[in-house]
Amino acid sequence: MAESGTTVTEFFLRGFRLKAELQIGLFFVFLVIFLITMGGNLGMIVLNLIQTDPRLQTPMYFFLSHLSFLDICYSSVIGPQLLETLETDKMIITYERCASQFFFFTLCASIECFLLAVMAYDRYVAVCNPLLYAIVMTPKTRLALLAGAYSGAIVNSVICTGCTFSISFSKSNHVDFFFCDLPPLLKLACSETRPREWVIYLSAFLVITTSISVILTSYLFIIQSILKIRTAGEKAKTFSTCASHMTANGREWHHGDRIFSEGVPVEGRAADRSLLCVSGHFSHHHGGQPGHDCANLIQTDPRLQTPMYFFLSHLSFL
Repeated sequence: MAESGTTVTEFFLRGFRLKAELQIGLFFVFLVIFLITMGGNLGMIVLNLIQTDPRLQTPMYFFLSHLSFLDICYSSVIGPQLLETLETDKMIITYERCASQFFFFTLCASIECFLLAVMAYDRYVAVCNPLLYAIVMTPKTRLALLAGAYSGAIVNSVICTGCTFSISFSKSNHVDFFFCDLPPLLKLACSETRPREWVIYLSAFLVITTSISVILTSYLFIIQSILKIRTAGEKAKTFSTCASHMTANGREWHHGDRIFSEGVPVEGRAADRSLLCVSGHFSHHHGGQPGHDCANLIQTDPRLQTPMYFFLSHLSFL
């Protein structure tokens, strides 16, 4: 507990208060998941860099590789801290490290929202204007869209981090979670936080609603175009080009409302709640990776149905 009038210089993460035997077991479980995640997504990124087939040098594969890169960033932001806590039982994190962790976690989440919207626009152009696809989605355009996604995410992250860490935390330095997240940090404030909360939630709301609007509008036009196709085979073929993006959307938007839902108090012991939350974070960000989506796309090309791609797809699936 921080003394009144003093400035908090470190936080004590109270997310895990488990028996030593259970912590060791969880350490090895999450270590395996972490290594598989890094290996699977790195494999898909390297595959995208070294492939020479011009039919795979498309914006969709370009954006999927960046989605895999973001999952690696998610793992790097939370994973090492989690593994260190489980291995050494050291639950202290410095103020600067906590702020950095919060910033980069928010940054990754924001980029992912914008990137999914960009990918939806890419699918819209590919399905609704196939003859203009190569002209519209040029390398310069895809880089501009990617830069826009990163720029918007940086603005949102700066706003959220600035509002959160401009709060006085002299009330306490015990974070009731396994990493520095918004709701448990707000509980430590000893001053009025309502104005800052509204700014944070408004910024997050704009990110989510903007992305969802682009995705829904793009798929509305895509569905209209698919319904105009006469043969069932062509409909299925056209719709399958969007399957990977739709799978990624279903997974990522399950996470998108977390900033709002986690503000609701949950009854029960902190250790139990954090164990459930960390399982959710790992199952969400480390299961069903974008690499698996990319592998599904690759397998639609008969020339690439080789054992190497078969095993890579299963590695990403794990």
